Amino acid sequence: DGEHKVSQDQPVLQPVATASVEGMKAAPANAKGLPKRATSLALHSWQQVKLVGLDSVGEMLRINTLAIDSEAVKLFRVPGIVSTGEGMLQRMALRHLCSKVVRFVGSVVAGRYDYLRLVETLSKLGKTRAVGGAREEHFEALKQGLDITLREVLGDTYTKEVQHAWMTAYSFNAAIVIEGMRSAQGSMTARTA
Repeated sequence: DGEHKVSQDQPVLQPVATASVEGMKAAPANAKGLPKRATSLALHSWQQVKLVGLDSVGEMLRINTLAIDSEAVKLFRVPGIVSTGEGMLQRMALRHLCSKVVRFVGSVVAGRYDYLRLVETLSKLGKTRAVGGAREEHFEALKQGLDITLREVLGDTYTKEVQHAWMTAYSFNAAIVIEGMRSAQGSMTARTA
């Protein structure tokens, strides 16, 4: 289902801010860094999200995020496919891209990912987001949209512990994308100077 196994000897990083990913050695607290109860709850929440369906949850995330900030569509701009987020085909493409966000974050929550591959993929993604006009504040709108979506999907099982696990995983992923975006913006600025 698109998840990647984490190695047993991989160190654990405490929650990260979106300021920088330089010097990171591992992902945010997951099964190795959370108390056993929180780990079990977080893992169960990922299973619940998958049962609802990533496409359905992706659609909810799309709706919730764009309700917070319609400009957040710039996080998902794909030339020739997604520009404004309006129209049936663009909404379908956005739902698919939002479901990928849920899958990436959920995989980190569950501790099922290949760290190096994840960093490489998200860094490349950040570089493409710079060209699409994404701004760092769009990541906050997406985080808020994810929080609302998970509250709707998980209901009473979306405890503070589960919320912490998901928001930490999101912040970790966003930090990598933002760093890639900053790197690309710096390269674009250097070329025009």
